[in-house]
Amino acid sequence: MSAGDTQHAYRVLWAQVVMQAKADLENEPIGSILYNQAAAFFVSRGDWAESRLMIADCLNMHPDDLSRVGQQWINDRRRREGLELEQNEAPKKSDPLVLPRLVAVPGPSTHVRRGRTRTPRAVNPFNPFREKVAAAV
Repeated sequence: MSAGDTQHAYRVLWAQVVMQAKADLENEPIGSILYNQAAAFFVSRGDWAESRLMIADCLNMHPDDLSRVGQQWINDRRRREGLELEQNEAPKKSDPLVLPRLVAVPGPSTHVRRGRTRTPRAVNPFNPFREKVAAAV
């Protein structure tokens, strides 16, 4: 089995898991263990959210998309049964987070010159013609 076939097989497996959760939402009695677990998979936090994240990643989806579809399936079922819709906690819109701007500013000079400064020599001691230059000066 090649890597592409393996990846496709995992994707089909996780798609079947989502479809089984949908079937549980549609067919199990509301309040039963299977119904509650299927609903928790789609809308709960904690370990359920981590599982939803991994499965959505395998399906190349965003976990919020999976949660939104699950919430819609739950509401459809409750509407068919004549029950009140669950209040989904919509994320509150907030202003975007303003990050501080970092600016490089040169710090104070820590290198302090002490004593006399070096004066350039009139004659370069490494010049091979220094005797001639010293004589000309």
